[in-house]
Amino acid sequence: MNPILDPELPASDRAKMAAHPEFLNTPQARPRWGGRVPADAWASLLSASLWGFLPALVAPLYGRLALIGGLLLQAGLLTVWIGYGFTAMFLTGLTIELVAFLLLLALSGESPVSRLARRHRGRFRLAADFDEEDAALMERAQAAVAAVLESKVNEAGLLDDIANRVTLPRQEWEIAETLAEMTRLRREQRSVRKGKVTDRISTMLDSHQDALRLAAESLAERVDALEDYALRTMAADEAYVEWRTLQDLAEDSDAYRELLARTVRDRLAAGEIDAMTERARLVEAALRESVKDARRAGLVLLPEAS
Repeated sequence: MNPILDPELPASDRAKMAAHPEFLNTPQARPRWGGRVPADAWASLLSASLWGFLPALVAPLYGRLALIGGLLLQAGLLTVWIGYGFTAMFLTGLTIELVAFLLLLALSGESPVSRLARRHRGRFRLAADFDEEDAALMERAQAAVAAVLESKVNEAGLLDDIANRVTLPRQEWEIAETLAEMTRLRREQRSVRKGKVTDRISTMLDSHQDALRLAAESLAERVDALEDYALRTMAADEAYVEWRTLQDLAEDSDAYRELLARTVRDRLAAGEIDAMTERARLVEAALRESVKDARRAGLVLLPEAS
């Protein structure tokens, strides 16, 4: 399951967190020393030693800009050695090593994504936030949303009046929030049932269980609506692909007309081309109807997103 992120988060933060979900499961408390451990210091010292005296050797490991800087540093060290002697070069290298060590140590430790996860705690959901039943429903919702957003008709702007880029992430987040809360309540119930359960406690737990069941049924209907929208969008996609293919073929109609005219009478050639044109018209009509169906299915979701 992909992480579910609050759509109100800054776009740049959302992109970083979505790209590195492995760093989202971080402890709430900030780690000591920014998450740095002795191994980070030793690694920084080793790299800094190379930066101090053989920057051209280590620079390629840090990217293209670092490579340019490393070559310039190497040239500078050689210039100091030739112009001022070995001692001056050695002292210059030590200075570079110290600066590199401090810089590398500052950049080590906790991942920037981990810091974002701590800052936005409670504004994203992971697989661990759901039990098996709720995780299955969440995955269905995610698959439906992805099917619509990645569809060709959506990319072509044929469904833009439903504002999918805004509505569907909000739908996904609201479903995730509700499912996570339901999972929390179920886990709480299981914990209570492990202790001594009196008749009154049992009665209250049963009423809570009924509330959870009704909430689950309501949420399942919402996910069903998303899946219906996705299915209609996929049907529109198939019609759209066929229509585009026929459009491409229609551009070659003159070439086909000339080819048929060489082998059969002009009337037959015209009939063949007319049949192709009619087929394109029928597919276009089917595409329009499929898009209308998908739009109607998507509009059903809008009141719940408000």
